[in-house]
Amino acid sequence: MTRTRLPTRPLLRRMACLFTMAALAGGMSGAASAAHARVVSSTHHRRLAVLTVATQDDALGRVQDRAYFQPFARKAGIRVVRRTWDGQAATLAAHAATESAPATWAVVFGEDSAIRTACMQGSLARLAGSVDNPDGCGVAALHPAIVLAWDRGWRPSSPRWADFWDVVRYPGKRGLRRDPRSTLEIALMADGVAPQDVYGMLSTGPGIDRAFRKLTQLRPYITWWSTPEESARLVENGSVLMGSVFSNEIAALPARRHDIGVQWAQSLGECLSWAMVQGVAPAMAGQARDLLHYIVQPEQKVRFAALYPMGQTAAGSPVGEPTVDLPMNPDFWGAHLPDLSQRFADWLHGPA
Repeated sequence: MTRTRLPTRPLLRRMACLFTMAALAGGMSGAASAAHARVVSSTHHRRLAVLTVATQDDALGRVQDRAYFQPFARKAGIRVVRRTWDGQAATLAAHAATESAPATWAVVFGEDSAIRTACMQGSLARLAGSVDNPDGCGVAALHPAIVLAWDRGWRPSSPRWADFWDVVRYPGKRGLRRDPRSTLEIALMADGVAPQDVYGMLSTGPGIDRAFRKLTQLRPYITWWSTPEESARLVENGSVLMGSVFSNEIAALPARRHDIGVQWAQSLGECLSWAMVQGVAPAMAGQARDLLHYIVQPEQKVRFAALYPMGQTAAGSPVGEPTVDLPMNPDFWGAHLPDLSQRFADWLHGPA
């Protein structure tokens, strides 16, 4: 019987082809694995935990983002997203936990009056107490003042709050806050009440009536502002002749605006604080506490101070906490802010 012998070369070629295909398959598998790893890495990046922080002011918030949020985000391996809010306790309540969902914001920055009111209402978590806030309602951060600012072009000497109301001698628009906080205190000082007697007066019905009567006198001449940044912008761009302004926002104006004067007599001292929203998911609550701990470290404060000016005292020496005549009373506003906010809103929408 004759055996058929297969050609050797075609067989070798087929075997070589099989080995080549296997090698190519292996190479493709390696490339696919690398591509898969990149996709997984990208997906992991997109799924980084997000910590949402609400601040009140865009200019200040941008500095906080550079000094605090982004360095912390890189260190902790998370995303920190900044939002702005209107500084109202009612807004915080809307972002606190509900029965069906955790809080949408984790950390907030705002005035002590709103922070304490929201804390008492249960929208904010109580933290470890401090000298500034022994009840744990917030962590004190900045101490700006609300001052009388004016354009030196029309008057080189410093006006007082009584002059603020004198539209006969000094005709023009006035900038005031669209909020009872600071506005009612200023009205009483303009009406002759000494700074140390303002809160005693506001604690009575007749005192409140007196403040609103004084505001009614100036009402046609008022241009309202809602944010600290806006308070300075109204004076800076000439929209008002003079206004109540946050001192730190005056200090942050471009250097060319040296013609804006600041009156420190009868100024009001404010405190801005950090706080944690009630009902944050457990994992984020830990990150929120870590962020607050990071912010209060000396080296972080130094970085922030280098990026953001805080203003000067009446004597002209730079300080972090200006000397003021009337520190705003967080206990008073914590107890009376809801009622006085409602009365202020009614007054705004009432007859002129």
